[in-house]
Amino acid sequence: MKTWTDDLPQIPFAYRDLPEGGEWMTREEAASSLGIGELHLNALLMNTHRIAMVRTTTGRELAVTRASVEAEKQWRATASHWHKALRLLKDTLKAL
Repeated sequence: MKTWTDDLPQIPFAYRDLPEGGEWMTREEAASSLGIGELHLNALLMNTHRIAMVRTTTGRELAVTRASVEAEKQWRATASHWHKALRLLKDTLKAL
C-alpha cells in the first residue's frame, strides 16, 4: 500500500549547527514555552521528531529551533481531542 511519504526523499535525522540570531532556544526554555516537563519534551524529540534539534558549535549542548516550538504550540492550540489521542497512541507504539 502506497502512503503519502513514499515519494519523499529519505533523509536520516541529523543534528544541525545552530542557526544564527535568536532562532533557537535551549531545551529547558522550549519545555517551559510549551508548558511541559523536560521528560515530555525529550519524548517529543526522540519519538516524533516534530521539534527540530540543533547542536552548539562545541557539540556539547543541544538546543531546539524556535520555529519548530512555535509550530508545536500552534498544533496543540488547534488540534482536536481526537487528533491528540491518535498522536499519543502513535507515539506510544513507536516507543515500544
